[in-house]
Amino acid sequence: MPLNPDCGRSFDETLISGYLDGALPQRETQKTRLHLEDCVACRSLYEELSANRRAALATAFAVPAESQWPELPKTPISRLGRSLGWTVLVIWLAVVSVVAVWRFLYESGDPLEVFLVLGLPGAILFLFLSVLLDRLHELKTDRYRGVQR
Repeated sequence: MPLNPDCGRSFDETLISGYLDGALPQRETQKTRLHLEDCVACRSLYEELSANRRAALATAFAVPAESQWPELPKTPISRLGRSLGWTVLVIWLAVVSVVAVWRFLYESGDPLEVFLVLGLPGAILFLFLSVLLDRLHELKTDRYRGVQR
């Protein structure tokens, strides 16, 4: 429980932040409001946080163009998986096209049918694994992992 060291009483200063955000239940809102009326140190902290909040809300944020938000693979293994997935998918589509023409002209054999049946799921598996690896990598490096509303 973070306490305001300047406050004479034990008061959880995180309530002040919740009070500012309007995220407290009615009982804690009333408790915080009454405490702020009585405690000069906490009221000073409240006013400082309130000024910071107003400044943050007034700050304009220029949203970058879509081209500046790349969703590229982040690790070498992920890049390999994504490359293999797309390669298998493109080869699968090419083979499906060739087989369709071949069947139209002649009759096809069994080994190609096995590749056609397994090619698409294999490509999807490679793509899924590359995205999964990226998400797992982000979990290890995400600074805001524990932040909740």
